[in-house]
Amino acid sequence: MNILLTNDDGVNAAGIGALYDVLSENHAVFIIAPDEERSACSNAITVRRNLRINTVSGNKYSVDGLPADCVNIGLNGGLLPEIDLVISGINHGPNLGDDVHFSGTVGGARTALIFGVTGIAVSLDCLGTSDYFIDTALFVREFIKDYKRIERISHICLNINYPDLPKSQVNGFKYTTLGKREYRDSYRMLSRNSETMQLQLNGTIHSVGREGSDVHELRNGYISITPLQLDCTDYTYLSRLPKAEESWLK
Repeated sequence: MNILLTNDDGVNAAGIGALYDVLSENHAVFIIAPDEERSACSNAITVRRNLRINTVSGNKYSVDGLPADCVNIGLNGGLLPEIDLVISGINHGPNLGDDVHFSGTVGGARTALIFGVTGIAVSLDCLGTSDYFIDTALFVREFIKDYKRIERISHICLNINYPDLPKSQVNGFKYTTLGKREYRDSYRMLSRNSETMQLQLNGTIHSVGREGSDVHELRNGYISITPLQLDCTDYTYLSRLPKAEESWLK
């Protein structure tokens, strides 16, 4: 397969490097990633200025933009052959529950889905650094061996979280639902005058998830795989509404 890799940790991050090294043994792999960390940018794209692309080496490019920019360029910029699969990561930290709405890692995979290509977001449940990036990459390589069968059914987006554990302590993988991330945010005033203020975001995150959720299964040593979709319509809400258009016509 032709695989495009991106991330939100930057083109030189250890996670994307591990993916490239492992997947290149079996696939044609290309990297288009931000030139520096661009975390928590979701699906934001650059529309008011031109983007600069630098060749890092061979099939590796850096962009002074965001993960969604990188995927858009990879799929529509005319630089690469047709891409079969987009993988975003390996993120240096988990992306669970509500994180999927903020995460640049998930945003990269979701951007692929927007353009009709299967996307996989991969995160490691660590605090920035880990000894298990290669183990995570090896799991991804095994997982996508049978991925063409799934991809032929429909284009999908998957959010994978790998536990920060040695392989011998990983219990396997489970398909999961999204848990809940409760953001207990606060802001610290750094400076203030009559015209401007500088605020710094602080706070904590509390994870909640019942059995079967990504939060619960990751805590219990499983690799969590959550299928995501683009349609955010609340169909339950719609089903409870009276047929307003019919009553209006009366």
